[in-house]
This record gives sequence, C-alpha cells and structure tokens, in this order.
Amino acid sequence: MLRVNSGSRVAADSDFNGLQIVSNLLAVVRRRKWLIAAIAASIAGLSAFYALSATPLFIAEGQLLIDTQQSRSLDLGDGGGVSISADAGMIDSQVEILKSERIIKAVIKELKLVEAMKDRLAAQAANDKVPGFLKAIFPFWFQQAQLSDFELERRVIDGLKANIKVQRVGASFAILLSHKSPDGQRSADIVNQQAESYIVDQLESKYQATRRASVWLQDRIAELREQALAADRAVQDFKARNDIVDTGRGLVSDQQLSEVNTQLIQARAQVAESRARFERVQSIIKQGSALGASDEAVSDVLSNEIITRLRGQYLDAVKRAAEWTKRYGEDHVAVVNLRSEISGLQRAIFTELNRIAESYKSDFQIAKAREDSLSQSLKQLVAENKLSANKQVELRELESTAQSYRTLYDNFLERFMQTTQRLSFPMTEARMITSASRPLTPAEPKVGLIVAGGTVFGLALGLLAAFWRESMNRTIRSPAEVEQHLGLDCLGVLPKLAVSATASSAPSAASGNRTSAFESATGILRQVLTDPFSRYTETLRAVKVSADISILGRAKVIGITSTLPKEGKSTIAANFAQLIAHSGARALLVDMDLRNPSLTRRITPNVKSGLLELIVGRATMDEVSHLDPITGLRFVPSLVAGHIVHTNEILASAEMAATIEKFKEDADYVILDLPPVAPVVDVQACAHLVDCFVYVLEWGRTNRDLVGNILDNNPKMSEKVLGCLLNKADLAALRSLENYGGKYYYYQYHSRYGADT
Repeated sequence: MLRVNSGSRVAADSDFNGLQIVSNLLAVVRRRKWLIAAIAASIAGLSAFYALSATPLFIAEGQLLIDTQQSRSLDLGDGGGVSISADAGMIDSQVEILKSERIIKAVIKELKLVEAMKDRLAAQAANDKVPGFLKAIFPFWFQQAQLSDFELERRVIDGLKANIKVQRVGASFAILLSHKSPDGQRSADIVNQQAESYIVDQLESKYQATRRASVWLQDRIAELREQALAADRAVQDFKARNDIVDTGRGLVSDQQLSEVNTQLIQARAQVAESRARFERVQSIIKQGSALGASDEAVSDVLSNEIITRLRGQYLDAVKRAAEWTKRYGEDHVAVVNLRSEISGLQRAIFTELNRIAESYKSDFQIAKAREDSLSQSLKQLVAENKLSANKQVELRELESTAQSYRTLYDNFLERFMQTTQRLSFPMTEARMITSASRPLTPAEPKVGLIVAGGTVFGLALGLLAAFWRESMNRTIRSPAEVEQHLGLDCLGVLPKLAVSATASSAPSAASGNRTSAFESATGILRQVLTDPFSRYTETLRAVKVSADISILGRAKVIGITSTLPKEGKSTIAANFAQLIAHSGARALLVDMDLRNPSLTRRITPNVKSGLLELIVGRATMDEVSHLDPITGLRFVPSLVAGHIVHTNEILASAEMAATIEKFKEDADYVILDLPPVAPVVDVQACAHLVDCFVYVLEWGRTNRDLVGNILDNNPKMSEKVLGCLLNKADLAALRSLENYGGKYYYYQYHSRYGADT
C-alpha cells in the first residue's frame, strides 16, 4: 500500500539528528512537567523540613604545629632522645596518634565525659513519661538495659571517634583538629583537651623512653668499664711478659733502632769527611815534595795558624831574596843566608803538614771504627726486631681492643650525661598555634545547601521518573510514533468527541425504545454533518483523498479495523461513509463484524434481515439495505441471532466474495466495518476482498508492540494498510506531543480557518 517517504525521513531525523534528539528530550520534559515539578517540590520540601527541624551542630577547630626547630634550638645533643622527623610519613603518623584511643581516653578522663553521659541518661529516665503498661506490653521498645561503666565508656569513645576530625593542613607541618556536637563550648573544650593530651602524651613518652635509655646506658657503661679495664690489664701483662718498655714515644727497641740508624748515618758522613781531609793533605804533601813548595795548594786548603804564620814568613823571605838578589847579586852573603832561611821555612811548613796529616789519619781511623761499631749494633737491633715483630702485632691488637673499649666507654658516658640532662628538661616538638573557641554559628545543617541539593536531586529524580514513565508507556500518542514504531503513515488524528454527544446517540435499550441513529440529525455518528469544519471531519477527508490516490479508476473497498474492541472504528466507519455519501459519491456501509455488530445495533436496531441473509440468498439488496435520508448512504446491517462459531469461514467464502463484487457494482465506495484484529482472525480471512485498510488506533491506549506483532504476522493485511488513524486524542495533551509543524497547522490556523466567513 502507500508509504509516504517523508515518514522514513522523519524517523531518520529522529534517530540521528542531534537537534531532534534534544527536541524530543525537551518534549518529554514538557509533557511530564507536572510530574517533575511535583517530585522536585516534594524532595525540596522534605529537605527544607529536615534542614529546619534538624538539631544544629557546631564545629570547633584548632591547629597543632609539629615544630622540629623548637627542639633543635634547645637540643642538648644528638643522642638518647626521641625526636620527630619532619617528613610526610611522620606527620601522618602523628595524625593517627591524635585519633587513637589513648588520646581519646585521656580527653574523656580529663573532661569527665562518662560521668556527664551518666547524668544525661539519668535525666532522661527521670523525664520519661511513657506509661508503665506500655513498657510492660512493649518491653523491647521502651525498656533500656542498664549499661556498665565499660559500655558507657565505649559509647563515649565511639561517639568522639565519629565526631572528631584530624587532618594535615596541605603540605605544611600543621594539623587541624575539629569536633562536631550540638554544644559549641563542649566541642571547643574537647579540641583543646585533645591537643593538650597529645602534648602531655608526647612528653610522657619521651620521658619514659629517656628513662629506659638511661637505665640501659647505666648497665652498658658498667659493662664497658669492666671490659676496658680488662683490656688495659691484658696490654700491661703482655708487655711485662715480653720485656716491652713503652717510653710514651714508642717502644725502647724502636727508639734504639732509630737512634742507632741516625748515629750510623752521622758516622758515615764523618768518615767520608775525615777521609777527604786526609787524602787532601796527602796530596798536598806529595805535590810539595815533588814540586818543592806548593804555596798555592797550601794556602787554598789549609787554614792552620802555624802554617799561615810560616807561609807569611816564607813569602816575606822570598820577596826580600828577590830584592837583594837584584840589588846585591846572587852570590851575596846576605842573599845566600836568606835562601837558607827560605829553605828552613819550607821544611818547617812540610813538617807541620805531616803532623796534620797524621792527625787527620787518626781522626779517619776513629770515625771508621765508630762506623763499624754502629753498623754492627744496627744489624743486631734489626735481628732483634725481626724476632719481636709477631709480639708487636699482638701488642697492637691488644692496644686497639683496649682503645676501642675506652672509646665506647667514653661515648656511652657522654650519652648518659645527655640523657640525665633530658630527664630534668623534657620538651616536645608539638605546640598549639590556634586554640579552639566556641563557634557562634552552627556549621550544620546548611539549610541553603540542603534545600538546593534536595531541589537538584528532586529534579533529577523527577526527570528519571519522567523518562521512566515515557519508556514504560508503550502506547501510541503522536503521528511520529506511528511512523517510527509501526512504519505506517498516520492519516490523521481524531479528537475525542464530547460525552454528551455520545450519550445522546446511544440507543435506550433499557426502555425498549430502539431508535435508529439515521433518524437523528445529531449525535456521535453524525459528527461530520453537525461539525463539517472540525478537525475530525477534515481528518476523514484526508483519509478519502489518500484512498482516492491509492485506488484509481474503480470502485474502492475500504476496510475499517482496529486492534482491540472499543477503539472507535465503528464510529469512524459510519462518519467516513457519511462523509463520502454527502460529497455526492455512491457509498455503501457494511457491518461485517459478525461477532459484535455494534453498527447494526446503533443504526438499525430493529432490523429483521441482514448481511448473512443476503449472502445465502434469503433476501435481496433492497430488503437488507437501509438508506440514510440525509446523506443518501446505504447501510447493510448484520443480524446475528446468536453466537456464530465460524465467522471467518463466512467472510472467506466464495459467496462473500460474490456479494462484495455486487456491492462494487452498486457503489463507488464500499466501507466495511471489520472486527478488531487481535481477538479474531476475521480480518485476515477477508483481506483478499479489501482494496485497502484504515487501521484505527486509540490514542494513548493501543499498545504499539501488539500492533507491530499483528502487522508482522499478517503480511497480506499489512501490505494493504493505507494508514493509521489516531482516535480519541486528547488535544490538550497532544500539543505537548506533536512537533512544531503539527501545532502550527492544527491549532493556530486549522481551528480558525473559515470561522470568520
């Protein structure tokens, strides 16, 4: 049958066009606005009621600083104490200590919170106004068991843990302490006492640690003292056994070896010097005896006073001999005597040189003997040191052990002194930098935030409820849904007719006065006549145009059916047939609902024969048909005396086909009021007799899944479906369902068109 291409285009736009999706979502919100508003208002009201009726809670805050510089400025040493390392892990550890039960129990003890809870419970019991018989009937509701001190303490501890908050302030060394309770002053006292208990606990822990360290150090010092003394005694005993003497500058043997070595070096230098002098004098003597008198050699090397004086006399005599020889001649007696004097002086000089040479020789021999003696002594000492090397190794090991014990003893003694000082001067790295004070305004409940959050939550819940209602609604309420979910064209939307009109057209069976609907000019079956410019009438005209376009050049057999009973198909069939007949065409309306011929009861309630008699030949067309005097419509009723079992066989019979052909000869339009599709199979049985079907869907009631299943299971019928009509539509609700074009056409112009004329 006809399928309008725009339907697929609309469906595609609805699925893939983002703007259309947003528009659909907004349409859902618009349709369910009252549901969303009701849920949002309810949640917001509950939130406001809770915020205004809840007990106000006050939060007191204080800050504690872990200041390591404070302890360093007064530090007495680097040992024996317990200090906090300023790193993130240690700060987090201090946070956990502040939240520990040890600190909380100290707070409870100082502030006497358990006693306060006992007094509060006693006051509640005194003010209890519940009658005794109710307590006897419902003991598990009203009677409270007596709590022990331990249980009361545990309740107070759990309450403080739940309301105390300890956290590090950013990356600093400050810790934020806070407590929440209905009493602001009590919260401030708890925060301050928590900080004070922590500081006292730190001092006590340091004192105990220092005291334990002091006791341990005392024992360790005594032990080290004994070990150091034993090591010193071992050193002295070893020296005594091995004749080792220590002068304070080393061992005697080592000093002797060093001194002998030094003396040997000096002796060797002295031997070399005396040998050089002796050899020099020998060479001078040899040169003098060979050359006569070597004045230059003697004057250059020797500095003896005697030689110096003789040399002076010698030089003076030589000078005078030269002058006298020049003056008196070589043979002069004075010259000869002077030369004899010169020879005597030379002999005296060489005699003195020989004496000096013997002296140098003696010195050389003495130095050589001393060198030999020292060399022998050195060899002896070296040999002795080699023999005592192992003993010296053992001695050094003993001395090292003794020195180690003495060092440990000194260190522990120093630490012990520092620990003793710390016991008399304890301090902690923590200090309170901001004390908690009583808050002036409650921190909870935050009325504005709670109401705003409740409103937002209510809106979200309302939206969820709205979308859930939309998703759970499987009915069809708009032309777009017909095209999207069924794949069929929507021929139009028929508004729900007034109840008064329906009541006026209903036959009065109870009174026995059966009146034909054709005898009245008004009523629900006369809607197209009483209101020809209404939307209802215009929609049926659109159906006729669609049928004319679909079926050209021959009589048209149009079947009107629906999914379930009471969806208005019979009313539509009657009005549609009257509309065609009133336009001047030959129209024939046939009631083919053999199970429930509602049109027959309403149009011809007193009929004696009908379609069945016409099929079997018991009556003629003129006998069974009824003519509408206003529109000229001919109506063929169906008289059913009782329940017919095989109605589908009747509709599918050859006689029925022949009857339809006769109808087509006598009329241009044959309108068949068919049974509903879901309860019976009559429509499928006569589908071959129909040129096209008009499928009636009740607005907001017909299940689209059921319709889709029916169309899928009846391909022969679904191929001939001209389109669907949405019947009994609520126009006010439809405004929020239709798109902009539908509202623009139907409500802004169609409702007023022609009214002015």
